[in-house]
Amino acid sequence: MEKKLLLAVDGSERGLEAVSVLGDILKHDKELNLSVLHCVQQLASLLPGELCGEVEETCRLPYAQQEKVGHTVLEETRRRLLEVGFPEDRIQFKTRLDSMDPGQDIISEARESGIRSIALGRRGRNTLEGLLIGSVSSKVAQYAKDRAVWIVDTPVHQTRRVLVALEGGPDSRTLAQYAAELIAPIDGLKYTFLHLMPPVPPTFWDDGHILGPTEQKDRQSRIEKWASDWIRKVEAFMSDAKEMLKERGVPEKHIETRVETTKEGVARDLLNDIASARYQMVLMGKKSFHERKPFLLGSHANKVLQAVKGAILCLVDSQ
Repeated sequence: MEKKLLLAVDGSERGLEAVSVLGDILKHDKELNLSVLHCVQQLASLLPGELCGEVEETCRLPYAQQEKVGHTVLEETRRRLLEVGFPEDRIQFKTRLDSMDPGQDIISEARESGIRSIALGRRGRNTLEGLLIGSVSSKVAQYAKDRAVWIVDTPVHQTRRVLVALEGGPDSRTLAQYAAELIAPIDGLKYTFLHLMPPVPPTFWDDGHILGPTEQKDRQSRIEKWASDWIRKVEAFMSDAKEMLKERGVPEKHIETRVETTKEGVARDLLNDIASARYQMVLMGKKSFHERKPFLLGSHANKVLQAVKGAILCLVDSQ
């Protein structure tokens, strides 16, 4: 199957910066092709319904003008990609006219074209955008079922460092496979596999009375066994993930693994680590359609999506 990434562009300056960032980092993967999409929005979709209810046709942007807008955006996108050295023969361009909902149109294009990965830049934040209510990037990230979504928050750290946040079990294997297939072919990246252990479970908490020396010793012994068993399982799937990257040519010296205890919370600890190490790319899972619902407002993936800065965030659907 052809390896392809759907790059959705909106013509904004930050969106074009994201094009340059992605073009530069992906140009060395000779197997990867870009399908560039611009959804030309109707003016009616940008105004309150009551303002255009009786004069809908006067609010509509003529097709000729839509095509002109789309052509301008795609030409500038093409120029940015060629400027950073992305081969022109690996780029396809497409516009969707009369777009009333760019987020859904982007998802539809990926589904109809059989493209597994979608990338788009994040526009500037205001109060509402900080919550990602209704934004295109939020909608695509949440509703692109069985698709990985890359959100580019420019300017992006140029560290060549990649964080892969592993939770455990099948989800981690899916994430590691995705990293091996889509990210490993990019030369010069250094990887960190990180797993955050949960706090000690309530089972091991005090039972409402002061423990005697024997009870304390027994409780501590059981906690240590729980921790060692957990770490052993984590190290097993981290070892598998590491081998996947090595099989795709990533040098072992460019892969590190870390298992740490959660301190402030999974999302906050991830954000702190991303900011401290200035990762260029961050991969984590998103269970976007658990019980047919988008990931919850308070999920780890959504919290990181809201607050991450200076990185390409890759949210991979594990289902």
